[in-house]
Amino acid sequence: MLKQHVFPVLTILFFTNVGIAQSTGTFVDSRDGQNYKTISFKDSTGEAITWMAQNLNYKVEGSYSYDDNENNRKELGLLYTWEAAKKACPSGWHLATDSEWATLVNQFGGKDSAGEALKSIKGWNEEGNGTNSSGFDAPAGGHRRPDGSYFAQGVLGIFWTSLPNSDGSAWAWNFHYGGPPSSNKKNFKKAFRWDSPVSGAISVRLVRD
Repeated sequence: MLKQHVFPVLTILFFTNVGIAQSTGTFVDSRDGQNYKTISFKDSTGEAITWMAQNLNYKVEGSYSYDDNENNRKELGLLYTWEAAKKACPSGWHLATDSEWATLVNQFGGKDSAGEALKSIKGWNEEGNGTNSSGFDAPAGGHRRPDGSYFAQGVLGIFWTSLPNSDGSAWAWNFHYGGPPSSNKKNFKKAFRWDSPVSGAISVRLVRD
């Protein structure tokens, strides 16, 4: 039987184009055997922070595949309500906090430019792909509305934080595809912080305890 969690079996140190020392690894979720890529880097205090470099894909009540199509799970993971996101974490991991998201965004250039480094190199509409120079590989997973309808796959990648905002909402971080072809596409690099209804379902990234 697999142990509750497995620490990285492969670690490679490299430097991004913004000069941040990072290492990659893997994590095996013993609950279902899924293997996730991980990315670690040191924050301003020198502490190593390890993120999952893929969206969570563990099925619980309140989790959904985009368009209810199970084939979308491979690239996008699952979309979770806020309560489901908090309950879906394997032992040794937690739903990323708002401050952890802010640190990640600041690490890769801040709100105006971090999207380019953090977004995946494919799957974003209208030339809105990122460079993934961070290794974070964020896809445009879209959103499930509280009424059960789906939208914005290819346009938005929205991720829960653990921080509630007001009754019925919690804070999330969002990356954008960049806008229509006629726009100047400045938004494609941006990272936005916004509040999202907890009964809607969006993507989840976890941080090691």
